[in-house]
Amino acid sequence: MSRVPVSAIITTFNEIDFVEDCIRSVEWADEIYLIDSFSTDGTVALIREKFPRVRVEQRAYLGAASQKNYAIDLAAHDWIFYIDADERVTPKLRDETLRTLSGEMKFWAYSVGRLNFILGQPVRFSGLQRDRVTRLFHRGHARYPNRRVHADLLVDGETGVLRHKMDHYYIRSFDHMVAKMTRYADWGSAQMFIDGKTTSAFGIFSHTFAKFLRDYVFNLGFLDGARGLISVGMHVYYTFLKYAKLWERNQLRRLGKPVPLPKLDEEEGRWELPWEKKA
Repeated sequence: MSRVPVSAIITTFNEIDFVEDCIRSVEWADEIYLIDSFSTDGTVALIREKFPRVRVEQRAYLGAASQKNYAIDLAAHDWIFYIDADERVTPKLRDETLRTLSGEMKFWAYSVGRLNFILGQPVRFSGLQRDRVTRLFHRGHARYPNRRVHADLLVDGETGVLRHKMDHYYIRSFDHMVAKMTRYADWGSAQMFIDGKTTSAFGIFSHTFAKFLRDYVFNLGFLDGARGLISVGMHVYYTFLKYAKLWERNQLRRLGKPVPLPKLDEEEGRWELPWEKKA
């Protein structure tokens, strides 16, 4: 059965232990295009040795949205399936995606649910039961916004739903997760500072406490036992640190001192919405 061609896009940084299984899960794609942020652990050498079909490029990391939009513009095909190195397309999701690409294509984008794993076992609550991300889309009708972190895809119209989930190995070890949450908290606070937001002691406390109460109690995180507590605890840590660093950045500005901010992608064309350019 004929279908529209699709490019699978992967972004990596030091993913030598995870990227191989990720690539194998999207080998059904017509193109696999991988953007690496100058890994130092042998990720690129491994890919070039084992997967000669994968198109590999290295580019300095200026945020997830910047990496994705850069790759979207240079992909070989208009339809894109984006996947992180710690995610896996299951056989059921693969088959559903291929059927969708062979059908009427009623939407410009389709969302995918994620089954999240901590140390090899799934976490089914703490808000993760509603975890969905838009990953299959037409690049002429979808674009990531100019945000350093947590940039949700903007879509020109309604988003369809793929029924089957992908696997997401989002906590591999405590050291990995703490480093990731620390990095994301810094980027998140920088984004809020750039957006002109401020906070106080009450704001730091209230956001942190609300995050714990919502995910551990109302979103039933306690039902996942130790894994649920760890998952919620990591996100509570992220929330606390994000608002604490926002407070710090505003204090530095008040004192007239330099405010450290991550480098941003200032390429104007990177952030244009393609459907608006056609209007």
